[in-house]
Amino acid sequence: MQKKSLSLLVLLGLFTSAILMFSSCNKEEDDDEDNTADNKSYAVVIENGAQNVEPGKSVSYNAVLVDSDGEVSSTSDVTWSVSPDSVGTFSGNVFSTSATGEAKVTATVTKDGSEISASVPIGVYQPSFFAVAPSAILYESGHDIQLNAVYFGDQNPSFSYSSDDESVATVSSNRLVNLVGAGECVITVTASTQPDRPFYVPVMVVGPPTVALPITRVELNKYSTNLFKDESETLSATAYDAEGNEVTDASFTWESSNTNVATVSSNGEITPVRTGKTHVSATADGIRAQCEVLINPDTVVIVSPLYKSLQQGESHQFTASAYENTRTGLGQEYSINFNWVVPDYGPGFEMFNIATVDNTGNVTMENDAMMGMSTVVIAHDPDNIYVAGGAMIMVDMGMPF
Repeated sequence: MQKKSLSLLVLLGLFTSAILMFSSCNKEEDDDEDNTADNKSYAVVIENGAQNVEPGKSVSYNAVLVDSDGEVSSTSDVTWSVSPDSVGTFSGNVFSTSATGEAKVTATVTKDGSEISASVPIGVYQPSFFAVAPSAILYESGHDIQLNAVYFGDQNPSFSYSSDDESVATVSSNRLVNLVGAGECVITVTASTQPDRPFYVPVMVVGPPTVALPITRVELNKYSTNLFKDESETLSATAYDAEGNEVTDASFTWESSNTNVATVSSNGEITPVRTGKTHVSATADGIRAQCEVLINPDTVVIVSPLYKSLQQGESHQFTASAYENTRTGLGQEYSINFNWVVPDYGPGFEMFNIATVDNTGNVTMENDAMMGMSTVVIAHDPDNIYVAGGAMIMVDMGMPF
């Protein structure tokens, strides 16, 4: 029986074709105060920005200081914390998940006797069978962000959207998020084909920066995109000062967080390398904005049934088919001898380890699996881990599905 700790981030990008959670606008130009030793003010910038990750993942955070002249300096004297700490913990600058939910990550630096801090949102959620872009949002109030829901497969679901705190952010039926006031909330996106498996988008809305930096905001022409390997796209960036005026002489540094997935040129042109997710950022005077980029797989794997509720101890045979993936839809079918796995979520998430699967795709629910818990079964090409698909399995709660 197979239950392996394969990377869910990688596999999820496969079986949703692109579940790479397309991503948020990140400008962490928080706070704070005058530091009289050198008569400069400083802001802390958390370079990772907003995050949306699956259980069992660790994230290495990094923060820099930006002064009132726009000079950027690294600092090792950063205290990292998360609230609530039930979602995860820090060891140094490394955040490790311990439960599902949303939280706020804070970096605090002591400079010239004053504490300066900045915060970003993080969400820890079980995988869904569709992607939402951006998958996490960090932005100033008074702006709008367009969400996009992407579903790969042989179904065409409709999506509904809701916010759990409309004083922070609202979302319309046409996917437009309006950032109303400072605070945190969660936007829930539900597919008609999977009403019990929504996608959650953590949102943090911040007020205007309190430190007068030469550049206080960087905007991109888009904050998420998806490309096939034979495509490319060029992003554009614009910088603004504290009064909202465009900084016309701003110089941008472009960077990809994972050059194994995609690279970016000095003028913002994105070039795919392989299937996966990366963040492409534009930085000017230490202030950055970021676009979450997904590189689509050339092949989509569809597992059938897509969703199955099983009783404790019950088994069910799943099947998988692979198709050419194109911009216009699914093409010809391929013949692949799939490997089958049910992920092992690791320490702290044992409650999700509810089933096993054999090498033919026959899934067996554990006898002691908790009712209502769910996980995924994954079929992947043993010769190409980026070709994979999955289905959701749930412990039967005694209700018809």
